Amino acid sequence: MAGSLEIVHVLPERVRLRWSDAVDGVALDHLEAQLASQSWLRAWQRRDGSRSLVLLLQPGCPLLRWQLAMAALGWQLEDPQAPAQSRSTGSADPWSRLSRQLGGSMIGAVLGQVLVGGGVGTAAAALGGPPAALLFGGLGAVVGAVIGSIAGSTIADGQARTLPDTLGQLTWRKLSTRMGEEAGSSTGMALGAAVAGPAGALAGLAVGSMVGGQLASDLTGPASARTTIGQGRWFVGMVRDTSAETLSQSLASRLGSRLTGGSEVGRELGASLGLRFGRRVDWNASLQSHQLVPLQAPVQPQPQPQPQSTRQEGCNAPSASS
Repeated sequence: MAGSLEIVHVLPERVRLRWSDAVDGVALDHLEAQLASQSWLRAWQRRDGSRSLVLLLQPGCPLLRWQLAMAALGWQLEDPQAPAQSRSTGSADPWSRLSRQLGGSMIGAVLGQVLVGGGVGTAAAALGGPPAALLFGGLGAVVGAVIGSIAGSTIADGQARTLPDTLGQLTWRKLSTRMGEEAGSSTGMALGAAVAGPAGALAGLAVGSMVGGQLASDLTGPASARTTIGQGRWFVGMVRDTSAETLSQSLASRLGSRLTGGSEVGRELGASLGLRFGRRVDWNASLQSHQLVPLQAPVQPQPQPQPQSTRQEGCNAPSASS
C-alpha cells in the first residue's frame, strides 16, 4: 500500500483528499504520474501547503469508480464521516442498495401507472368520451410510471426527505429521454425506409431511438454532459451503454420466460427488470475493472470553508474553478 488519503469532501465532479505528514514527496510524485493515465480523471491539483489533492472528475463519474481506481493504485481512502453515514443509510453494500432501488422502482412504476393513468383516463372519459380517455389515459400512464419509478426508488433507498428537491428535475429528464427515444425512432425509421427499404427502417428504428434518447437525456442534464455531445467518446459511450442495456434486457426476458414456463407475463417482467438493472450499472467502469460496478448517486455537498488559492501543479488538463 503506497499510503493513505483522507476524504475531506466529495462534490459532483470534484473530490478533495488530504495526505498525512507520513506521506513523502516521492510517493506523491509517483501518484501524479499514475493519475496522468486515468480516463476517469479530467485534471488534478496538488496543494503542498494544505497537504491537499483535488481531483477533478470526468462528467458523470460515479462515486465508486474513482474509489476503486485509487485503491488499485495502492492508496487507502479514509472517510471520517463513514460510520455516521452507514448508520443513517443502512447497508453500505452497493448491490444491496441497487436491489432496494430496483424493487422500489418497479413497484412505484406500476402504482404510478394505475393511479395517475387511471385517474387521468377517468377524468378525460367524463369530459371528452372514450377517445379522450384513451389519449390522456395513455399519457398519464407514462407520466405516472416515471414519477412512480423515481419515487419508489428514492423511498426504498431511505432518501425520502430528498424526494421533493429532486422529483421535478428527474421526472422532466426521464420524460425527455422517453420522448427523445420516440421521436428518434420515428425519424430514424422514416429515413432508413427511404434509403434502404424495410431493412433500413428496422436499423433506423434502433439507431434513431438510441441517439434520440441519449440526446434528450444529455440536453436536459447538467451542463457538463452537454459539452460532450457529438464527440467521439460520446458516441462510444452511447453505443456501449445501449448495447449492454439491450443485452441485459434480453437475457432477463429469456430467464423470466423460462422460469414461468413460457409465460408472456414472466417474459415482460424479466425484460423490465433487466432494462432497469442495465441502466443502473456503470458499464464503462465495469469493463475496465472486469466486474459489475453499480452506479452511485452523487454525495450531497457538505459546507466547506472558503477554498484556498487555486495554484495548480501537474494538471493534465485546464482546471475548473475551485
